[in-house]
Amino acid sequence: MSTTPATYFRVRLIRVPDALEDRLTTLSFEHGASGVSEALAFTQPDLTYDPRLVPVKTRDLDVFFPENPKREYFEDLRDMDPNMRWEITEEETKDWLAEWKKGFKPFQLIGPYWVVPSWEEVPKECLHPLRIDPGMAFGTGTHATTQMMAFFIHKLAEKNKTKISEWSLLDVGTGTAILAMLARKAGFNLVTGIEIDPEARRTARVNIELNQLGDIEIRDDLLEDLKGSHEVVVANIIDGVLIQLQPELLRVTQPGGALLVTGILKERDDEFFQSFIEKAPLKVIRRIEKDEWVGYWLEKVAE
Repeated sequence: MSTTPATYFRVRLIRVPDALEDRLTTLSFEHGASGVSEALAFTQPDLTYDPRLVPVKTRDLDVFFPENPKREYFEDLRDMDPNMRWEITEEETKDWLAEWKKGFKPFQLIGPYWVVPSWEEVPKECLHPLRIDPGMAFGTGTHATTQMMAFFIHKLAEKNKTKISEWSLLDVGTGTAILAMLARKAGFNLVTGIEIDPEARRTARVNIELNQLGDIEIRDDLLEDLKGSHEVVVANIIDGVLIQLQPELLRVTQPGGALLVTGILKERDDEFFQSFIEKAPLKVIRRIEKDEWVGYWLEKVAE
């Protein structure tokens, strides 16, 4: 029976010339490396959030070995580049998913709704659990932007108790479907989530099944391909992408309907307001801040 080694070895190759990177990677695997990683330098100069790689002449590489690499590996490094420098450390092997799970405990998201990891018991004081198995998708409920959106959905539902059973809600970029599930449990009639990432869609459907909310639809449609409009549209997406999607978000929001957006960095709020809200048929109902983030509850004004 094989067992996971208690430790692994990390060799940090320092200031590797760009021209040698591919050869060094090949050499490392030939000597038994289990993985290679590098830190990429990039910049994001504007709200589009498209990262641009910064050209560099040298970079640091981390090479991971299950066992202490033999002397021949380092001799080959020297043969490839006599100026090559490195540092080697022995580190404890951990099940990082298990370590992360230890710190993810049930907590109150908003009002009577709690986020409860699928591997934890539902606390006695929890009236309405949202069972979550995050997988690789965004949306555990711990991030400030998710919490702001949960606040908006809860307040909107409280304010319109007699209406929401006839309303539809669209969750753009649903991730784990945590917000879609919150909306359905709060009483919204028809809840749909769209998500372009296949792994996130799979995770969302697992969570919907965990919560026995099979009437929530998770679709792989692009926003621009959707037909019709909704009384409520929610989008917890980074501000630059929100700006790009603004025309389509407006299109799928009914006149008089609510458009809830979070994911705006506070330092970018002025530019977001000018680009997304100021010249659009939108009225600000409420603006909130949490940590370094901003969220808006907007109403689409009938033109």
